[in-house]
Amino acid sequence: MNEFYVGYAPTMPIGLRVFMRRIVLTLGLLAIAVAILLLSGQMPFAKSTFEFGESRYFEGILETGPYPSLLVQRPGAVGSSSKYSRYLLVSPGKHGADMLLEGADGKRVRFKGQLIYRAAQTMIEIEPGSIQTFANESTGPTQFHSLGQVSVTGEIVDSKCYLGVMNPGVGKVHRDCASRCLSGGIPPIFVTTAGDQFLLVGPDDRPLQKDALREFIAESINLRGELLDRGDSRFLKIHLAELHRSN
Repeated sequence: MNEFYVGYAPTMPIGLRVFMRRIVLTLGLLAIAVAILLLSGQMPFAKSTFEFGESRYFEGILETGPYPSLLVQRPGAVGSSSKYSRYLLVSPGKHGADMLLEGADGKRVRFKGQLIYRAAQTMIEIEPGSIQTFANESTGPTQFHSLGQVSVTGEIVDSKCYLGVMNPGVGKVHRDCASRCLSGGIPPIFVTTAGDQFLLVGPDDRPLQKDALREFIAESINLRGELLDRGDSRFLKIHLAELHRSN
């Protein structure tokens, strides 16, 4: 005779109880296997960091072109542009630092901020109201050195999210956020498909218009232009009319 269980009975028959345990255990193991399979198919997060809430003071020479950056002298380095470490600068939220630093180009400044970094690329989110300018200390801009014409394939990203504020900071899942960041003045970075180059981009050593790259964000594109070197940063001088998708 088959076992039958009535819902109001105090216990389930032994055979039916064993069968139900096997079903529950099988479903649990199946759920774990599916979760592991889905996780294995995900891209790993990049090793990037935003030191949120960990403010510190920074001091150096300010350069506002093509995008605001702070030059901090490296101990013991002399005689070339490589004696400086270069930190891109941004404001809190989805805003560039241009308005905060207006009129301070080439001057020594000191301010509080929070570090954002990924690999050898570093950025500082400035705390508004903390900026001090030393008017009696100033210098001219460091010079670009041409490395010749190059042709590269990759993706335009907003530097703030890509370097550490968001993860992942690339691809179509990040497209809307990147559009708003670039529209707010965050410096655009071109990341090659292989991920081995991070290039600031703009025309004639100048920043791009804030919405100039809107239609190309999160798309695989080809760029051709003159590659410029300035210390520990690279800048690709491009012509917008020559931009095109790679597929």
